[in-house]
Amino acid sequence: MGLLNISNRFWGFVLFLLIGLSLFYAYVSFDAPYYLAIARDISNGFVPYKDISSLYAPLMMYLNSLLYVFTEDPQYKYFLIFQYLIIFFSAGLLYLLGKKLNLDQQSSIFLSLFLFLSVLSSDGIYINLEVYVFVCVMLSFWFLIKKQFFLVGIFLSLSVFAKQYGIFNFIPFFFLVIFYHGYKKNQLLKFAAGASLPVILFLLYFVVINNIPFLDLIDQLSGRGYGQKNISRSRSLFTWLVGSKVFILLLIPLFFLNLRPFKDRVNGILILGVIVNLIPILIQVFPHYFILTFPYIFILMARNYKNDNKKFVSASNLMILIICLLLFLRIFRYKDVYENQFEIAEKHRIEYPVGSKVFLSGPIRYLYILNNYQNPVMKKVGYDYSFHPDDEFREKYNVISSE
Repeated sequence: MGLLNISNRFWGFVLFLLIGLSLFYAYVSFDAPYYLAIARDISNGFVPYKDISSLYAPLMMYLNSLLYVFTEDPQYKYFLIFQYLIIFFSAGLLYLLGKKLNLDQQSSIFLSLFLFLSVLSSDGIYINLEVYVFVCVMLSFWFLIKKQFFLVGIFLSLSVFAKQYGIFNFIPFFFLVIFYHGYKKNQLLKFAAGASLPVILFLLYFVVINNIPFLDLIDQLSGRGYGQKNISRSRSLFTWLVGSKVFILLLIPLFFLNLRPFKDRVNGILILGVIVNLIPILIQVFPHYFILTFPYIFILMARNYKNDNKKFVSASNLMILIICLLLFLRIFRYKDVYENQFEIAEKHRIEYPVGSKVFLSGPIRYLYILNNYQNPVMKKVGYDYSFHPDDEFREKYNVISSE
């Protein structure tokens, strides 16, 4: 039994164990109430940007709203399992990509396990938008290889509708479409047509059908100064290291590959993809922001790893070990959070029964999920974390605040 075969069996078991632990100790993460409350509102017939004020692109919320088709009141863990399926699909695409690039089966499985564990350790065990951008970019590259440029454009455009930061992917993919198979004008035209289709459908649905003013739509999706407020915040070196730790670990195995970015155009473009997707960390240094770079890092690995490169495998195994330890420690550090959240949820049900109209301010927003509280000002305020209710607001609406 070879080294990769042993590694794959071991890391497969570790992945299964960590997924089980993350679900067993899962709690409603900080951003989850924003996205999942909107998904619930969509399932109730409300329209984002019209009935619900929102700063984010809608694809993830619409996908998660589908869970309400199967169950009237889905548990939080169901949404987390759905996200794990998205990550699993991305890992499956990497496996197919590896096979397409002439890697053997064990090498392709190894990279897929590496990817899955890395995403989980980069806030993948918390609800976020980046994993949806990730899968769209992976699909775009898959269709690039298959020369289906119209589909490349569609899925790259959908990455923007998963999160606005997906727009940065158009920089490397513009060059990939030109250089990967050799420049042909019709390829670029098909790519542009595919990228335009989701935009046209988006505007048709929200602006034409739902009569949302175009400028109001742009105002909401622009973030209304969110980025500028966060850029002004000071950050320490420790903050940067904590946020980027998995990303840094992923870069180490790349040094054992013969990338030659100045000779291999595609490698150079993929490295450009990593660089441009680091732009969002100028706003916030969250671990999940680095997931935006992962498609390019793992595609670089798949393109340049040779089946007999033992140094790469050894370095990668060491990085996976550290990544898994970090994830294990994080799970157990916060293993009691859900119990605390549930106790507070039960306490508030005495005064405000499940389904009550209550505005939640601060970290206590998880009650939107656990108590199914309805936002009384979803059209005016939405779920904006920067909004702080004043005395006048509190007199008019029921407010629960953790402050």
